[in-house]
Amino acid sequence: MVKPRNVLLIIADQWRADCLGCAGNRVIRTPHLDGLAAEGTRFTSCFNQTAPCGPSRMCIYTGRYLCSTRSAQNCTPLQDAEENFGFELRKAGYNPGLIGYNDYAIDPAILPPDDFRTKSLHYANVLPGFERVLYHEYDSPDYFESLRRKGYPEEMLNFDAIHTTNVPDEGPGDHLDSFFPAKYSKEDSECRFLTETAIDYVSERGAKRGSHGWALSLNFIKPHPPNVCCDPYHRMYIDAAFPEAARRVEEIDAPHPYWGFHWQHLGEPALTNERHRREYAAAYYGMINEVDDNLGLLFQALKDSGQWDDTLIIFTSDHGEYLGDHYLTGKGHFYDGALHIPSIVRDPSPEADATRGCHLDHLVESVDVAPTILEWSDTPIPDRVQGRSLLPALRGEKYVIKTEVFHEYDYRQGVLRVDRSADPDQHLAWVVRDKTYKYVQFANAEMPPLLFDLEADPSELHNLAADASYVPTVAAYCQKLLRWRMRNEDQRMEHWAQQFWS
Repeated sequence: MVKPRNVLLIIADQWRADCLGCAGNRVIRTPHLDGLAAEGTRFTSCFNQTAPCGPSRMCIYTGRYLCSTRSAQNCTPLQDAEENFGFELRKAGYNPGLIGYNDYAIDPAILPPDDFRTKSLHYANVLPGFERVLYHEYDSPDYFESLRRKGYPEEMLNFDAIHTTNVPDEGPGDHLDSFFPAKYSKEDSECRFLTETAIDYVSERGAKRGSHGWALSLNFIKPHPPNVCCDPYHRMYIDAAFPEAARRVEEIDAPHPYWGFHWQHLGEPALTNERHRREYAAAYYGMINEVDDNLGLLFQALKDSGQWDDTLIIFTSDHGEYLGDHYLTGKGHFYDGALHIPSIVRDPSPEADATRGCHLDHLVESVDVAPTILEWSDTPIPDRVQGRSLLPALRGEKYVIKTEVFHEYDYRQGVLRVDRSADPDQHLAWVVRDKTYKYVQFANAEMPPLLFDLEADPSELHNLAADASYVPTVAAYCQKLLRWRMRNEDQRMEHWAQQFWS
């Protein structure tokens, strides 16, 4: 009998790399993910390729950089969308399922001319190759129906109502709204509903024991805003000793031109009130704690059904969260708070025993997820995949360690919202990062580059690019970016043609 090779890819939205107990965070409680890392391997230096959510996920699912996918903003269509790991698994005999969301926008060129998606932005779609088990981002009709059956009042069963906290009638006072609990219990949260759907999925497929096994992409919206925590998570971290935010007042008072433009046009400095910063962090940590508790239920279901040792499990995120670092919340830009993401891989095969429980400091990227899944499932990795499988690193095999990682940030959408006359192609940033330096290059010639010494300044507070002694370093890293771009821009037709060259 062929042993099944199951795949469980878990993507939690907006999860910082340092928000795990196994990452050394002494405040947060993530025992189930810590346990996964103890039985698997945690990659301590994993970085995403872009933000926000949609573009980053397109890189994860395709295994390609943004300069190849060109899905640069939420709702930007993805061409050649069938070139994703789910479609490849389907060709190999799997029936990959999706619970949650892809944040995928369909190429309008392949739609009928009367389809509403040819005239509007819409990414509530499922990538080709995936079975739509449950489409659920912040909520879903299925979730609301479950609450209706439990007796929740009809006025609560909509997005606006379910994602607001139970603020007293007299108002929040000096607190953020997130200081107060959600209007639902933890047993009735959308996070629990998603988890129970996943448990049903793996249990049903495990009972069938198909030769290929199953593959599931499970996507949690938390800890992405809105910061809404049900009891008891909303109060778990209210008095926690959070780390200080990584920021300098000079970032506001004497900003780099990028931040001068940002503060003037795109947003005010965030969480300058220390109480609010801590309340924001408390809600964020609470949502993480809730996801971890729910993953514990799913992991136990895999063990109870005898599937734990047949299943490759990957836990990661599409991007991080600033939590007040550099006077920011959310994601985007180019600092590690948003670029550095968690990566835990549990390969159950005996070949991975040598790295079980290890924390590997190799530089890895989001684009490495797809080829890892394909290699585990004995599925050919397409030529256009630009990431590298992590299985050789897990198994102690020959593995070329990356010397740098790359990131692109396209912020034209925010700019055009405030200035329709702006040249959108000016509003781009490219990033190259290794263990020593991070270099940021802007398309706008009026924005000089940034250079951070990550060994001396891990919080990225001091820009060295204008220092004459660092001119050779700036030039070297600019060359790294240029060569990377030359190698990885879309070359699909060149790769097709070369098979016929004599």
